[in-house]
This record gives sequence, structure tokens and C-alpha cells, in this order.
Amino acid sequence: MPLLHVALQEGFSNDTVEIRVNGTELFRKSGVSTRLQIGFADSVETEVEADAVDLAVSLPQKSLSKSIVFPISDPTYVGVSVEAQGIVFNVSMEPFGYL
Repeated sequence: MPLLHVALQEGFSNDTVEIRVNGTELFRKSGVSTRLQIGFADSVETEVEADAVDLAVSLPQKSLSKSIVFPISDPTYVGVSVEAQGIVFNVSMEPFGYL
């Protein structure tokens, strides 16, 4: 089963964040804020059984949500940021580096 790693990166400010993978809640946390020095707020990972992942991220207090569907067969890293236009995903096959 491939690993899915979701990193909450830029733009979080005392937010409640909910993450669902293939319809199942994986993460729910309040008070999530980006550490500006490193561009990182929090992360979660899980192994997935499916050949494709339906990843949904929502910030209910800000009425923001977005989902993305992508194939998965190897470890996959997804960066999630909050920008002016809303939630943005960055899917990578390489881990993100934080100092």
C-alpha cells in the first residue's frame, strides 16, 4: 500500500482544518497556523489501498474547501496552501524539505 503524506504549508492562520481521503476523515484539528520561518503548519500521513486518491481539504471557519483526485502507486506527497484564490495543492513524488 502506497504512502500518502499531506503537508499543510503556507497561509494557515489559527484555522480548523479537516482532511478526508476517499471519503474517510483522516485529520481534524483546530488552531493550525503556518510557521512562517519554514512554511509549515502540520502534516499527516496514511497508507492507501486504492489506485486513486480523492483528497478533500476544508477550512470550515473560512468556508473554503477543495478536492483533488490523482492516481497513486508510489509514495506521494501533497502540499496544501491557502492563497488569495483559495486552497492550492502541490502533488510531488519527493518529500518536501523543511529547515
